[in-house]
Amino acid sequence: MTYGTDYPAAKSVSQNPPVRPARDWVTWLIVLANAIYAAVMTTQSLAGTGRATGNTAVIGAILLVFVLLPSNLLRIKWARRRPIQALARLRKPLGISAGIWFVAHTIVGIVEYFDLSESLLRQLLIGDIAIGLVATLVFIALLATSNDASVRLLGSNWKRLHRLVWFAVPLALTHAALSSARLHHLEPPGVLLFGTTIAFATFEWLALGRRRRSSARGDAWTHAGLVVAGLIVAILIYAVSYATSGPRDLTSYRPPGPPPSGG
Repeated sequence: MTYGTDYPAAKSVSQNPPVRPARDWVTWLIVLANAIYAAVMTTQSLAGTGRATGNTAVIGAILLVFVLLPSNLLRIKWARRRPIQALARLRKPLGISAGIWFVAHTIVGIVEYFDLSESLLRQLLIGDIAIGLVATLVFIALLATSNDASVRLLGSNWKRLHRLVWFAVPLALTHAALSSARLHHLEPPGVLLFGTTIAFATFEWLALGRRRRSSARGDAWTHAGLVVAGLIVAILIYAVSYATSGPRDLTSYRPPGPPPSGG
């Protein structure tokens, strides 16, 4: 999940200023550290010794912001500073790590908030959960194709696939906001981080979207369009779930606090 130009095939279709990617050992050190930390938190959740749904989402969202914003800020001349370039070099390991955290979030969320004695499908179709599930599937697709073999196989379609991260962000934001409301505990960090990414897409469109014959103009319009599409899909999923499941499943399915120990 790199969303950028780390691979040779992606460079041919990217119009970003060239940024040398991090060395391989740095990449794998960052990914390994995040994978171990996520595994520890997931294991604690599975063992019932810790709750990690909120933390896994926030860490994933932080990494995602550091993947998307620096590499796309480089399209704007006044933003081409060394700290931004340094962060842009890390987009590959940070993107892969974000995907790992979102997968961990899905696992611990099911463990901590689902009633495993009831139908899993019925619970997955609850409005905010269904929206989050669609976002997770996108993140998994990006994570699974964040390798050289996928770049060679997909060619120019690789970059098109990874642009779907902009489609997943509003889904994740809607999921975070609606889940917090349904579970009666707002989690401002996750909402703020995903909201920041959407705000940046708006800023990017305002700053670059009106340029004539500019490659950055096309990317700005694509990002903004995917954000709007994600918001529309989130609204449709929630509306269908509400119409079919009713308000009880969407507002009172799980009381605040840990899941009950039985039945």
